[in-house]
Amino acid sequence: YMQNPGVNHSAKFETAYLPNNDEGRKLLERLKFAFSRGLTFVVGTSMTTGATDVVTWATIHHKTSPTAGPHGFPDPNYISNCNSELNNAGVPDFDECKKENKCYDQDEEDEEEDVIQIE
Repeated sequence: YMQNPGVNHSAKFETAYLPNNDEGRKLLERLKFAFSRGLTFVVGTSMTTGATDVVTWATIHHKTSPTAGPHGFPDPNYISNCNSELNNAGVPDFDECKKENKCYDQDEEDEEEDVIQIE
């Protein structure tokens, strides 16, 4: 989504963190699906800085710090809250996302077949 299509904007680089457990890995599949469908970021006005025509987070919250705090872990409600946001965005459940992501990941592997593959 872009508030002003055709207007140039800069790139955004973010790192997000999830717990390395079964719930975290299931959430990761759903987040990958959301990202591949353009649901993670929007181009618009930053709610933090007020800057316009910038890449900013959409409605799906991410933890951007590996330590405690408003954007970090531990947060006992994050997985539940994030899954609710993904549900509201129409992202399917883990099993469906896993199937879709496997097809998507496979397409990427096919494109990179001429590159050295490390297993």
